[in-house]
Amino acid sequence: MNPDGSRRIGLIAGVGGIPPYFAEKARASGIRLVSVGFTEEIAARLAPFSEKCHTIGLGRAARIIDTLKEEGISDLVILGKVDKRVIFRPQMFDLRSLKFLRDIKNKEDKTLLVGVIKELEKEGFKVLDQRELLGEVYPAKGLLSRREPSPGEMEDIGFGLPIAKKMADLEIGQTLVVKHKTVIAVEAVEGTDQAIRRGAALAHGGCVVIKVSRTSQDYRYDSPGAGPDTIESLAAGGAKVLAIEAGRVMLVDQAEAIRRADESGISVLAI
Repeated sequence: MNPDGSRRIGLIAGVGGIPPYFAEKARASGIRLVSVGFTEEIAARLAPFSEKCHTIGLGRAARIIDTLKEEGISDLVILGKVDKRVIFRPQMFDLRSLKFLRDIKNKEDKTLLVGVIKELEKEGFKVLDQRELLGEVYPAKGLLSRREPSPGEMEDIGFGLPIAKKMADLEIGQTLVVKHKTVIAVEAVEGTDQAIRRGAALAHGGCVVIKVSRTSQDYRYDSPGAGPDTIESLAAGGAKVLAIEAGRVMLVDQAEAIRRADESGISVLAI
């Protein structure tokens, strides 16, 4: 990733396994990280792999920008998830963040995150493409688990894939739960794992979960992903298949995710 060991970049991190995975990989390759975690728990996971690590709340935009400037950072990567429901808690935001929320045309994920990137670019930062930094976590097309989907499950995947893409492009969600060519659940504000558990409960198990990207996905932010926790959600609800879009959806901690899938008899494939 950085053979000469001279690169120094900033990491703005939400929840999930990908920020610490990236931080560990970055340190091993000689990249010097200045990390900003939105909570103390996030920062604690990043600290062992960071030259410096700060805990700054999501809504404290001015402090985040000032801190990164003080650290001499110009290149940034944004990783991890943020609970979108935070936008309904204005008391968490500083004046700069409140002005930003007031001025954007809507609160769709894409609008919010593109707006954040534009604000960062105004301040002289460059936000880096996640696929360039983490290409190995985007599986190529093929079966990843031991169990192959049944013919009926493959039909559900074929049925659900174009619907999932439409839902993603409409900024509704990037995860779809299908059973017997029926849409059982669509991810919305609750996030992937809760959508899977809700859909699996409604389907009484035996369902297919499809995770896709937007057609015009901007990989500087909000890269869609799955991982061991996703498999746990499938297993808890009795879902049988996880189908992710090949080369466009992350599978974080792939070895552990596939181990859990194999233990639970779940098919995982990139389509």
